[in-house]
Amino acid sequence: MFNQYFGNYLLEKKIITGEQLKDVLEAQKAIRVKLGVLAIDFGYMSAEQVNSVISMQTIKDSRFGELAIEEGYLTEEKLEELLHSQKKSNVLLGQGLIDKGYFTFEKYEDVLIKYKEDSRFTSEEIAILKNNDIDKIVSMFFKVEDNLNKETYYEYLELFIRNLIRFVDGEIMIEKSEMISSYNYEYIAMQQIQGPLHIFTGFAGDEKTMSKFASIYAEEECAEMNDMAKDSLGEFINCQNGLFLSNLSNVGMELELCPQEIREKGKIVSVEKMYKIPCHLSFGKIDIIISTQVIF
Repeated sequence: MFNQYFGNYLLEKKIITGEQLKDVLEAQKAIRVKLGVLAIDFGYMSAEQVNSVISMQTIKDSRFGELAIEEGYLTEEKLEELLHSQKKSNVLLGQGLIDKGYFTFEKYEDVLIKYKEDSRFTSEEIAILKNNDIDKIVSMFFKVEDNLNKETYYEYLELFIRNLIRFVDGEIMIEKSEMISSYNYEYIAMQQIQGPLHIFTGFAGDEKTMSKFASIYAEEECAEMNDMAKDSLGEFINCQNGLFLSNLSNVGMELELCPQEIREKGKIVSVEKMYKIPCHLSFGKIDIIISTQVIF
């Protein structure tokens, strides 16, 4: 997820253009992150040191890591960590910007430092984003005041994010949750869970975003919010909630699902606490809504 947050920052600060970001993201799958970029990203080497090692490679037939150790820039342990991270790196955006010539090593280093200052993420939080640790990411952004249902809400959102990545879009960015008293929607896919625990669940967005969501999940084109699109959205939330109830059943809590609904242009009002979690996808924004009980 780090790429999404970092990329959004670069756009907001107008450090790169939307076209440049699109260009890098399209080429991203073919990129193998170089150790120099990882070394800067981990804070193990400066841009000057990386460039020095690269210059040495033009006159000495040695690998980057071997030369970095010879020069005292890296230890064996740090090199092993970088090699391990290279296989599953989430700093492809930085590598792509450098490969495309939009960034130098020095600019990448400077922008990364500035991002860490401006984002106010701690080093631990940035590591969580880079590792795509969904459980910890949810804890970072979802603050629940309802202590009775706190853990259940966390588990629900964690599963929702995993299912978004699994079935719809791997490029997601969530914002901090907000406790709200009411919510106006253009389109909302919703379903209530009943039993010992009552939960209202839903996700909402504009027609373009929701129809694209439906198209991806159904694997069929839905140009507008027609019956097929509505069926697809309903199937997604029913699948999400079915899996959630299955998980709860495994720990002895038996709940029931009400029929899923797709509603257009309306308002929901919370009876107790209601939470909105904005979630940016590669094709638009949805709001995830969780509450104990709402009225329409």
